[in-house]
Amino acid sequence: MPGGFTGPATKMAYQTFQSFNQTGLAGLLTYPAAVVPSFIPMLLFAIFSITFLGTFFGQSRISGKSGDFFSSFAVAGFFIAIMSILMTLVQGLISIPTVTVCIGISVVSALLLLVTKAKD
Repeated sequence: MPGGFTGPATKMAYQTFQSFNQTGLAGLLTYPAAVVPSFIPMLLFAIFSITFLGTFFGQSRISGKSGDFFSSFAVAGFFIAIMSILMTLVQGLISIPTVTVCIGISVVSALLLLVTKAKD
């Protein structure tokens, strides 16, 4: 077979981006979410981590002492809750259980912040 593969044509296991019928930013986010179902939860976790670490170390840089863990956790929780709610506007981008988990994280972080600040 020096001329290359001459066997029957094989079918792709997943949809290619050329055959995906959305363009723009929605298509760029919906295509990976359709191929890899854990793409959006990983993206939200990355956004949560960046927001959490940014606010935590930003507080420590401004105040000169250690940052507040619970307030940074609450800010990051609210931010991913808002992001996940906005992602529901694009059909097929995010699942309802993922949105529920993000809102749950936001509620837990707010409760932790209120409980720890009530002691102060």
